[in-house]
Amino acid sequence: MISPEEARRALYIDFEGEKDKPPVLLGCANRVGRGADPWAWQAVTSPLFGSLAAADGIELLLLPDAVERILQRAEKRDRLVVAWSEHELDVVTNHCPEHLDRFRARYRNARTFAVHWRNKCHEGHRPATNSLCDYLALIDYEVPDGAGPGRAGETIRVLRTALEKGRGITDLTENQLGRWRGLREHNLHDCAGMRAVCLTAAHEVAVHGSLVSAAS
Repeated sequence: MISPEEARRALYIDFEGEKDKPPVLLGCANRVGRGADPWAWQAVTSPLFGSLAAADGIELLLLPDAVERILQRAEKRDRLVVAWSEHELDVVTNHCPEHLDRFRARYRNARTFAVHWRNKCHEGHRPATNSLCDYLALIDYEVPDGAGPGRAGETIRVLRTALEKGRGITDLTENQLGRWRGLREHNLHDCAGMRAVCLTAAHEVAVHGSLVSAAS
């Protein structure tokens, strides 16, 4: 369970990477965006992708250092660390085991909470799947074209192949650079959208609980 206050203050994280490989991008959202636009802090977690980080003006951190950054932020203000599945927990287990105990203590699975919310409050209007995109549709969270699911792994493979050949940022094609921009936007909306789902879910679950208590 996640309370409304915990949902408001939590850190919502998402790793982007290829299957069975360390991630190359970490996003983290913990507040509303600037103006009408959502916002997330992002860091590149693979030195191979460092030229893309430098070109975009975002941090390049080794994966253990990026996880440590998240943990320090969470511990400093007693926040939860929330992700959509067990994937982020698996990443820390496999690649940063020195952080696992601290990470696990604050970790919450947003998908598990969303299913609980769906069953409590939306039994007659269930998402088609338990994917984040279907829960975003349930709360009418709009994801721009090009930022939707399904291309992250493919995009990273394309970029990795080019970068491993020694290509710098000026050698990448416009298509490759466009794929990178799309990956970052996808990551941003995964983080910000997950936050929006959890805020809605926490509020509705709390209201439902209050109504049940009042009726009994």
